[in-house]
Amino acid sequence: MTINFITPKRKSESSLLKNKHFMRMFTAYATASFGEWFDAIAIQIIMVYRWGASPVTLALVPVAMALPGLILGSFAGVAADRFPKVKLMMLADLLTGMLTFILLTASHPYAVIPILMCRAAVSSFIMPAHQAMTRSLVREEQLIQATSLNGLVNQFSKIAGPLLGGVTLAVFSPQVCIAIGACARFASASLLWSIRGVESVRDKLLLTENLSLEEEKLDVESKAIDSASGHPSLWTEWKEGWGYLFQQRILICTLIYAVFGLFALLMIDYQFTVLLREIAPDRESMLGILVAAIGAGSVVVMVLINRIGQLSYVLGLGGGYLGIGLGIAGLGLLGDAHGALSIVLFAVLIGVGNGLFMVTNQTIMQKESRQDMVGRVFGISNTVVSVVLVSAPLFGGFVIESAGVQATFFWIGCTVAVIGLIGFALGSFLWGEKSNKETTKSMKRTEAESV
Repeated sequence: MTINFITPKRKSESSLLKNKHFMRMFTAYATASFGEWFDAIAIQIIMVYRWGASPVTLALVPVAMALPGLILGSFAGVAADRFPKVKLMMLADLLTGMLTFILLTASHPYAVIPILMCRAAVSSFIMPAHQAMTRSLVREEQLIQATSLNGLVNQFSKIAGPLLGGVTLAVFSPQVCIAIGACARFASASLLWSIRGVESVRDKLLLTENLSLEEEKLDVESKAIDSASGHPSLWTEWKEGWGYLFQQRILICTLIYAVFGLFALLMIDYQFTVLLREIAPDRESMLGILVAAIGAGSVVVMVLINRIGQLSYVLGLGGGYLGIGLGIAGLGLLGDAHGALSIVLFAVLIGVGNGLFMVTNQTIMQKESRQDMVGRVFGISNTVVSVVLVSAPLFGGFVIESAGVQATFFWIGCTVAVIGLIGFALGSFLWGEKSNKETTKSMKRTEAESV
């Protein structure tokens, strides 16, 4: 019986890797993620070590990148459900690459910020389209594997990008890292070009197979029809997305739970460079090592999840925040007498928690959403996260300047860890019933396949 349980999973895993359209999109995503981390490290190094930016000035960077998501996030989700997803991602990649090259002309922190804001506005369309396209190309039983693969590539990029970026910084300059980031976006667009026609046929087939009659039924009286296109208006689809989200208990509980932890995390997320300037002075390369260690921890977890094929919502979300919180609190206790090994160990712990949380959160958003609503659900999630991004980093910058960076890291870490424990305590109410139901369905499906 044990052999029967393992064999179908390996077969399912193999078929996912043989899905050439998904794998090309996956490769494009990997290329873009690599370039994104490459230039992110360069921008932080320039601002903190070369231009001497203060914590508050540095906090303006994530705020500037969040504002476009706040304004455009939910509409980007509507666009992902309404327009050709691959072409939308391809266009966004091209524009992002161009704006990244424009960063090379900046000579002051306040010149970088408006360029990053424009780039974030364009990039806000990529993630909802990517998630919606994943949902279209992948069968439901393969969603957690697809999500973990997407997470793995992001974390591998977090390892390779900063490390190679550190080498490039030592040999060349931050500007070279930024140029590599721009080229990676152009390469991603070229890969997407090769699958630009797949969704016109694929979407129709999957919708026919997967949507129930109730999901296909349209309430004509409640829709404002756009006379030019014959489709519901963007405003109507936007309202439908919010209405659908509030009707799904697990989705709304997950979003609210994520927001509480994210507010605490985003207070210090962009301040690791400031912390390292205090506990590891004169070692610019330490930022790349820390980010790579976080990525390594996430990769280990995601590989395990990919092998297992399923994960409890309670363990993923509650355990994720607990690991992240303990790692951040630990970094806050370190002093300049501690070596690089201590920094790396706490960073790996943060990565383990990050891997658990990220895979579980994205799996819930995909699995618990109707297929024609995936883009809008992720778009709304981006909007909510952007609201937090606008307020939390600035608040964190002021707290760090008044209380000190190490004390702030310690208490923020403790707060996130407590939120993780709350997730364990309330998990049976928030996610347990549905999680157990999904696990039972998955086991029954596997048993049926093994007969």
